[in-house]
Amino acid sequence: MNKKLDELEGSDRTLFGWMAAIVLTVAVGFSLFHLYTAGIDMLPRMQQNAVHLAFALTLIFLIFPYKKNLGQKKIPWYDLVLAALGASTGIYILIISEELVGKVGNPNTIDTTMSFVALLLVLEATRRVVGKPLVILATVFMLYAWLGDMYLPDFLGARAILPDAINHFGFTWNEIAEFMYLSNEGIFGTPITVSAQYVFIFILFGAFLEVTGAGKMFIDLAMSLVGSFKGGPAKAAVVSSGLMGSISGSSVANAVTTGTFTIPLMKKTGFRPKVAGGVEVAASSSGQLLPPVMGAAAFIMADFTGIPYLDIVKSAAIPALLSYTAILFMVHLEASKFNLKGIPRKDLVSPFRIFAGRGYLLLPIVAIIILLMLRLTPILASFMAIVGTITIALFSYRMQKNFGAGFLVSLLFTGAAYAAHLLFGLNEYVTYVSAGSLLLAMIWYAMGKKVDTEKQVTFGWKEFLTALELGAKNALSVVAACAAAGILTGVVTMTGLGPILSGLILDLANEQLFLVLLFTMLACIVMGLGLPTTATYIVLAAVMAPALIQLDIPVLAAHLFVFYFGILADDTPPINLPAYATSGIAKSDPIKTGVQGFKFDMGALLLPFAFVMNPMLILQDNTSTWIQIALSIATAFIGIIAWSTFIQSYLFTKFGWMERILAVSAAIVLLNHSLLTDGIGVGLFAIIIAYQWWKKGKKDKTHVETAQENV
Repeated sequence: MNKKLDELEGSDRTLFGWMAAIVLTVAVGFSLFHLYTAGIDMLPRMQQNAVHLAFALTLIFLIFPYKKNLGQKKIPWYDLVLAALGASTGIYILIISEELVGKVGNPNTIDTTMSFVALLLVLEATRRVVGKPLVILATVFMLYAWLGDMYLPDFLGARAILPDAINHFGFTWNEIAEFMYLSNEGIFGTPITVSAQYVFIFILFGAFLEVTGAGKMFIDLAMSLVGSFKGGPAKAAVVSSGLMGSISGSSVANAVTTGTFTIPLMKKTGFRPKVAGGVEVAASSSGQLLPPVMGAAAFIMADFTGIPYLDIVKSAAIPALLSYTAILFMVHLEASKFNLKGIPRKDLVSPFRIFAGRGYLLLPIVAIIILLMLRLTPILASFMAIVGTITIALFSYRMQKNFGAGFLVSLLFTGAAYAAHLLFGLNEYVTYVSAGSLLLAMIWYAMGKKVDTEKQVTFGWKEFLTALELGAKNALSVVAACAAAGILTGVVTMTGLGPILSGLILDLANEQLFLVLLFTMLACIVMGLGLPTTATYIVLAAVMAPALIQLDIPVLAAHLFVFYFGILADDTPPINLPAYATSGIAKSDPIKTGVQGFKFDMGALLLPFAFVMNPMLILQDNTSTWIQIALSIATAFIGIIAWSTFIQSYLFTKFGWMERILAVSAAIVLLNHSLLTDGIGVGLFAIIIAYQWWKKGKKDKTHVETAQENV
């Protein structure tokens, strides 16, 4: 058996024979364990977390070498030992699970030894999969827990820099290690709990979608819808990355999956390599803001805030769509500046043909939305969606052959109609009639033209095992990040650091809302450099969000604010993991690619400020009517467009200094949702549009006159 692993970030280990079989067995076992616990019977929290982490540590040391570019073709003996030790950390928790409560504060020598083993393995596994920044941050936090009041006040004049408020009594290294391993507040705290209960099963769902061809269908569908427009391939990259990113939960995995197809097309139509890679970076990272998975943050947010998962998903929907609108408009302006065309419509497959031929692949996604609307737990909903995906994949060829594509599409539209009924309260008979009309049109179209099947989906044991293996491997970076982030939250719990830092931020900003938001944004971007979004959000939710909540900002608005800037931090050079992934495909410089990705994400930079000042955007103002909400969305949209033109310095033609000042003024004024400020903001942007239109007309007239003179 030959299995190459270099598709995983940081791994170039190529395995054969029994070593590849071991990796496959562990990965499949990892996924089957989660399928069983999601659909049949979940273990108690600590035991579930222990098995989850043990599988992940074992796989990481089997797959990832201690450094890149070693070109290993077998697993060295020391990594086999580390993998065995990783497995033992979970087995030991299972053995002592009944005595675990009494162990905290009263451990024996074996407990302490295993605590240090687990702590060191988590740090090393995180270094291999995620990178050094998170390991360094976790180490700094533990040093803070250890030092306490011993050195901080006087060390290198720290008294003048670090207020006495952050000092504490200090803990021994034994106490720190034991707290992290034996309690449910450290490594096995909220982050790994969410990973073990929710995140893994959704990542596995994404793996099954990819294996059955849904990922490729997303790309083809996006290309067919927007590929012929100006800068079409880049817009298709944004749309398809949003669809994939809402499920995959990983910006790097999303960038690699969709970028493989979209980046070459962008380059072919004239986009510079660094720009093509940057578009994919921004689109892939922002997918983590898009429901239902939201890069695992929705589940962690629900645990931190006590707000139901479904309410978080609903609140995140409008900001996510506005964020993608900003990226799309930034792409449009980029294409306009350089006059980049799309792909000729004759070279694209009709979206109707794609729907008719492969639209049934959307059924599991429609199903999971309906199940969540019916208040099923996310765990059970994702399990049922996986079962549905397997069922559809097994029988899709036979169903197409015997009943035609129309039967499968009818299921899709029926499900979509019922989802509309649940989401918007529309009369279900009206939705069914609408769906039926669309269905008849689709069947009529499919009967007259050959449907686009791309390639008949076949699904057997090979594809089933591939999906299980892929899901386990895709989850490793998330599991490692959550385990390391547990160290950070554990230190915050031990020392009480969170409320202290929140108080310092409030004092520094003199409790002025805009200054607090500005300081929080800067802290989020700096603290999130080089960290995966999930880990960034966990740290920021514990340290920064409380400061916002103390200013009477709604809890959900505060958490979405720090989460959004955690995503932006993931795109901030020089440590920009998605950019390193896309630059390899685009053959561009990773730093320059990261800068471009950051620029495209900047289109929605003011959006979090908008929904903090205007909770209607996240549906947190219960006194508002739907008309008021629609107006607030419209003005936020205009503000985003104005800000995007400021970033790109272009609308119909290049901006001068006056247009840039007007654009940034309009965007800032529209942050504060009121009749007066909205009127001023819309008026300012209307002036920009009129002046740009006149300026472009004058420029075109000059070009025509010059051409005539030359003739």
